[in-house]
Amino acid sequence: MVAVAIYVLLGGRSLSEEEKRQKNEISFSGKTGELNESGLLDARIAIKTALKYIRPYDGPSRTWFAYQNSLSEGCNRLSALVSELPASLQTADLLVDLLLRMDKKLCTGGVDDSDGAVGGCMEEIVAVLEEFSQADCGCIAAFRKLSGRETCFGWKDSLVAITKRAK
Repeated sequence: MVAVAIYVLLGGRSLSEEEKRQKNEISFSGKTGELNESGLLDARIAIKTALKYIRPYDGPSRTWFAYQNSLSEGCNRLSALVSELPASLQTADLLVDLLLRMDKKLCTGGVDDSDGAVGGCMEEIVAVLEEFSQADCGCIAAFRKLSGRETCFGWKDSLVAITKRAK
């Protein structure tokens, strides 16, 4: 039934190789430049949709694995999005805000990241932001909002260090 539903949704065309591939590692696209207004809106909507999968867990132990799969799904969706973004102050600011939202979910939002999927995703986003700063030094300005801010697990330290070196 699932195959028939996918067939109907695609109007009979086959899945492309890109659609078949699951994106679970974040990488820098190598592009620089800002997104147009439509692209930025699409990115924000995709982030909001992906973050819905990263939610607190308060269920019984029998549904634990479904919960972990939900966290992984959210991280995979973010991986695909982040890997397509060009380096610019605009996109760096978007990613820093994303990291702060994810941090809040982990620290005070009840997200149980026992398997490390969310934390690993955050570390990969930080690595992409480091690459952004090398491709476009204007991105460093987005990291300044992290100075003096309390976060979990020290993920921001390398980005704050970049801002100190840039002065």
